[in-house]
Amino acid sequence: MKQTAADTAHGSTQASLTPFDDLGLAVACREPLSHHTWLGIGGDARFFCEPIDVEALTRLVKRCSDRSVSLRVIGGGSNILIPAVGFAGMVVRLSAPAFCNIDVQRGGLAVGAGAKLVHVVSAAVQAGLSGLETLVGVPGTVGGALIGNADGRGGDIGQRVREVSVMLHSGAVEVRQGTSLSFGSRWSNLDDGIVIGCRLELDEENPDQLTKRMQKQWIVERSEQPSGTRSVAMMFKDPHGTSAESLVLQSGARDFRVGGATVYAAHANYLVASPGCSSDDVRSLVELVRAKVRERLGVELTPQIEMW
Repeated sequence: MKQTAADTAHGSTQASLTPFDDLGLAVACREPLSHHTWLGIGGDARFFCEPIDVEALTRLVKRCSDRSVSLRVIGGGSNILIPAVGFAGMVVRLSAPAFCNIDVQRGGLAVGAGAKLVHVVSAAVQAGLSGLETLVGVPGTVGGALIGNADGRGGDIGQRVREVSVMLHSGAVEVRQGTSLSFGSRWSNLDDGIVIGCRLELDEENPDQLTKRMQKQWIVERSEQPSGTRSVAMMFKDPHGTSAESLVLQSGARDFRVGGATVYAAHANYLVASPGCSSDDVRSLVELVRAKVRERLGVELTPQIEMW
């Protein structure tokens, strides 16, 4: 049976059978992923689901594994590039309350992977818990921050992680601690499953002092990022001992443009996607800048933006 335009617009799967119809889950077909990313570009997901709890996620993950359906998780969408052709599998977003909890505990927080990092930072500061305030300018969710080991001027989130709950492709959940956790520069070993929550160990400090420090950090972060638009993304990870921004500047790539994608001249490790920009424009710009840095400076930059 053919899916109608109205069904597509409302994310309905009633007009076509899917591998998930018997699971009691709300699964949308041909969900525009451009609605879920900061760049606002890219194609559709063949299937899209926002499970209501861990049990629902388990059913979904098991079915994807059984039917060989590729599965990806999308968080805040601040550092991903969706191709124009879309994604021919299942995209999961952990936006339900069960995945967005922020529980203040003695000496730390218990946090769901779907919680926005800025909300977690604010909750910690209000509770007089320090260690996260320098991350206030980092966009996205806790899950994405853990996988990419988000960092600020005062350290990275990995330094504060004591426990992470991860759902494996089998649907089983394991809790990782100690030596089973590994964090590096914008990297972790948590990319082999779905992060569903964590426990963060923080220090006690005066809330007023923390608030002032957080506000100062916020002002600094905002001054270094493009203003007036949300359609921005960081291009590269910082190599050891230097910054990607300085390398882009030294290579002479600050004024590069491909179609609707341009390097942000005031902070050259960011790109801006203008109206009408395509995924191909962004991908081509990243590769063009990368090649220029390689040619002029002999350094191979690693993309920060994740290209699906």
